[in-house]
Amino acid sequence: MDLTEPPARPLKNKGEPRAMGIDTVTREETPVMYAAASGTWDAIPEAAARAFQLLENALPPKGRKMIGYWHPPALQYRACYGATEGDNPGALGLEPDVIPGGRYRRARLKGDDIFARIPDAFAELEGMSGLSDDGRPWLEVYRRHDEVDVLVPVSG
Repeated sequence: MDLTEPPARPLKNKGEPRAMGIDTVTREETPVMYAAASGTWDAIPEAAARAFQLLENALPPKGRKMIGYWHPPALQYRACYGATEGDNPGALGLEPDVIPGGRYRRARLKGDDIFARIPDAFAELEGMSGLSDDGRPWLEVYRRHDEVDVLVPVSG
């Protein structure tokens, strides 16, 4: 079994209206610092929880841009803060990285149950045409406690 590839997932949208807005956006590359937790495709939520706990233990999130993504080559979930001038990731036990920019298809989730809806949002976006296979990560950009953008890279 190849753990760097996601398992096939059936789409959950069976004709009902979408509970999220979907559009295409262009993102700039984003310097980040991250904490990582190892895992497998079937345990990404657990790895995400561990990674965000490590990140928040290293530095409180107040005023920080928060991003999460699965990194298949390393079998890691990476919980990130947008890097700012003067940050010293190594001193905090974090790693530096740059999330590539480009065109992404975005589903914006809002409400109290957003964390539970992230896998379905990824499944819906995955089922649409035009996905890119250029190696950019699939992202979760946390806008507020009750709002997250789920993004997949697209061609063009």
